[in-house]
Amino acid sequence: MTQKQENSFLMRVVGGVGQRLSKYAIAVALVVVIALFSLLRPETYFAIGNFGSIMQANSSIVLVSFALLLPLITGHFDLSVATMAGFGGVLAAGLLSFGFISSWPLAILIVALAGAVVGLVNGMLVALLKLNSLVVTLGTQTLLFGGILWFSRGQVIYDGLPAGFLALGQSRPFGIPLPFYYAMVIALILWFVLYYRPVGRRLYAIGGSEDAARLTGIKVEKSVIGAFMVGGVLAGLAGVVQVSQNGSASPTSGAEFLLPAIAACFLGETSIRRGFYNVWGTFIAVYLVAAGTSGLFMLGAPVWVQPVFNGVVLIGAVILAKYSSRKGDAKKLAGFLGPLTRKAHKDEATVQR
Repeated sequence: MTQKQENSFLMRVVGGVGQRLSKYAIAVALVVVIALFSLLRPETYFAIGNFGSIMQANSSIVLVSFALLLPLITGHFDLSVATMAGFGGVLAAGLLSFGFISSWPLAILIVALAGAVVGLVNGMLVALLKLNSLVVTLGTQTLLFGGILWFSRGQVIYDGLPAGFLALGQSRPFGIPLPFYYAMVIALILWFVLYYRPVGRRLYAIGGSEDAARLTGIKVEKSVIGAFMVGGVLAGLAGVVQVSQNGSASPTSGAEFLLPAIAACFLGETSIRRGFYNVWGTFIAVYLVAAGTSGLFMLGAPVWVQPVFNGVVLIGAVILAKYSSRKGDAKKLAGFLGPLTRKAHKDEATVQR
């Protein structure tokens, strides 16, 4: 092998490694953040208790992020997911505490149904009436907050919560918080559905171009409504998880989830599956922000650092996402529409025969 060939080979190797690191940059960043703060605060940061607290405290944010992720994939924005989480937590706690029902599984089921109804209303207004999703969900957010204040009477709910309900958020099987298992299981389900099932291709195709998706036979309105409904259910369950962790439901809880969820979705778009809102990028992004915030607090940062840090991360994520946008990438869009187009042609040929 000549010197020129060796140099060419080394350049290809370096380029391949660089592309791989770029694809998984968010995971690399998480490792770097953990390593950095572990070196700075080895006694407190690099400890099982700290990692367990990070996993537990941010599991609800992961669920809210996934609730936001699904409409985003279709090209729509749901500002009501954080307030829906607060509403779900207050509803579950109130049903149990005020004596309406005694079964906590039934309370969770009611919350899930409430989330589906809220998502259905949002989806119908956006998909059928063609209203702006930001405006619609902002209105829904306000209505939900009014419902929270009415149902909770403006007070923190903490009496009468069953031990089984509290165990859902406070148990630690094998030393890992139970809510982290919920987040992982839902992440795996969403990953499988979005990446390996036709419904996932349809959602991504709609986000790429509604008109093109409609031409391939995709029922755009039905798919968008479904995305909002599943998002509503996940948001409501996030509130249940939070209340079971804290042992109480506050009328103002849930609102703090919105900014981290938005940041996670946009930051996740820049990695793993670049140019697309994706499950694992979002999942890792939540814990990247949480790991950084926890480290800053251990270094003695004041309270105002957290919202500033979240805001900086969000702005940076939006800037990075702009350069990874899927909107103008015809090849990626064709990758989703291709199998659907072939299926539509097969169905048409079958009907003609």
